[in-house]
Amino acid sequence: MANMTLPNFEWVSNNFPLLTSAKLIDQDVLVHSLGCSVWNTFGHDQGYMAVVECPAPNTSGADIRSDSGWFEMQATKPLCLIEFERYDGSKPSQLKLEEKLKNLLESAQRWQHSPIQLILSTWSQGLANAPDIKSLKDICKYGFTSSTGNRISAHHNLEVTLSRFIFIKSLSTIALDRIHNEVLL
Repeated sequence: MANMTLPNFEWVSNNFPLLTSAKLIDQDVLVHSLGCSVWNTFGHDQGYMAVVECPAPNTSGADIRSDSGWFEMQATKPLCLIEFERYDGSKPSQLKLEEKLKNLLESAQRWQHSPIQLILSTWSQGLANAPDIKSLKDICKYGFTSSTGNRISAHHNLEVTLSRFIFIKSLSTIALDRIHNEVLL
């Protein structure tokens, strides 16, 4: 599964034409819902059982649910976990991405390192500064201490990818322009 195929612009356009039609209005959590649906549907297309709001076990008072988790059909542990998050280029937005990445890494550890692929997927509209890739890579490389005091680190067979959905903004609508993928670990 590492080095797996990720959804490209053409696949998204064919399966979720609203995202590329220049008719999408950024209101409430519509883009988030569409993005989570893209990842779940793509997981199904790849032959996995894709689960929305996939809860990590052993919560210890810290509930973590990934936006999508992909399981092989007869498996009880996921191979891939995905988070889809808005990113606007600001420092608070960067901190939110770092938090989501940490959630993915902690979820993978709680699943006893069964996921071999983590995808931090972002979406932004118009011109936005790129995420601080070094900071994200450092979290993957050096790990962190969770809010419950547990040491979290990436497993040696884990691949972490940043998948950026970049939208163009017009007067009142947005349209997906491109998808950029970068391996973080």
